[in-house]
Amino acid sequence: MTPPRRGRPLPVLLLTAALTATLALTAGCASGPAANTTAAAAPPSTSLAPMEPPPIGDVPRLSRADDRTLPIEAYLLSGEQFRQLDTAQGALVTRCVRGFGLDYSAPTPTAPATTQTSHRYDPVEISDVSANGYHSPDPDRGKKPGAAPSVSPDVTTVLGAGLGPDGRPAPGTATEYRGKQLPSGGCIADAQRQLTARGGTGRDADVAVGVNYEGFERSRQDPRVVAVFQEWSRCMAERGYSYGTPGDALKDPRWGNTATPSAEEIATATADVECKARVNVVGVWFTVESAYEQELIRLKQPELTGAKAANDAMLAVAASVTATGV
Repeated sequence: MTPPRRGRPLPVLLLTAALTATLALTAGCASGPAANTTAAAAPPSTSLAPMEPPPIGDVPRLSRADDRTLPIEAYLLSGEQFRQLDTAQGALVTRCVRGFGLDYSAPTPTAPATTQTSHRYDPVEISDVSANGYHSPDPDRGKKPGAAPSVSPDVTTVLGAGLGPDGRPAPGTATEYRGKQLPSGGCIADAQRQLTARGGTGRDADVAVGVNYEGFERSRQDPRVVAVFQEWSRCMAERGYSYGTPGDALKDPRWGNTATPSAEEIATATADVECKARVNVVGVWFTVESAYEQELIRLKQPELTGAKAANDAMLAVAASVTATGV
């Protein structure tokens, strides 16, 4: 079980340049699953204002939820939309840098494979835990690290550091290159401003991020989810394990002491997944969380509608940029 995420959990727009330079519509801001940084809004406190548990209707039997969509996702940028924004930003940055007579091409971005529900209630896959226990799979294990492409000091100067969370260029950013005026904040900042000129910020709106976290937090405290956790706990006890909730098993400090999972960890995680399926933890939890999100969306509808309109405007700019090429 992991907190709400964007695949890149609650992501920001990221475009990785050569070496360690990162081009972001909100520089200094990763929903988002390794090199990303999490955008603006922090998870709300678990001390939430009282809310009547919403009705849920029929509960489907689910062993996993990565093929399901949470209501708030209509107001969050998808992995594919982030890729579209990254592609447009790369085109704008490339044009800008070449305008100063330098040879540069922004890297080609890829869309994250994960979604909001990909790892929300983990672990849920026997094939995963039988190999990894509670450890995260390492897709790069055994691979040799590739050399980072080099970027000249001149290109680094022209790229700049982009805009900070306050919308201003980072202090100390160069203002000219060989006597020619640079855009304020460099080419990265210039691309950021162009993409967000009609709305949007390059990341998920705080109101949508807040609903994403709050629905998750409220669902964990809901009596129906607490009850299914208790059923899960009894199932685990029958197998010799003493945990109050799936989160307790996941966060057992013993699992963090080794780089690879022990036989005990794998056995515990396997029992965890089997008990989740037996008592329908994922089905109940997903259904309850969806109901809370629907209610929170109803309460915050005007703000969310505005956030979606801003995202749509930003994506329209990105599509126009991409259509014209570099």
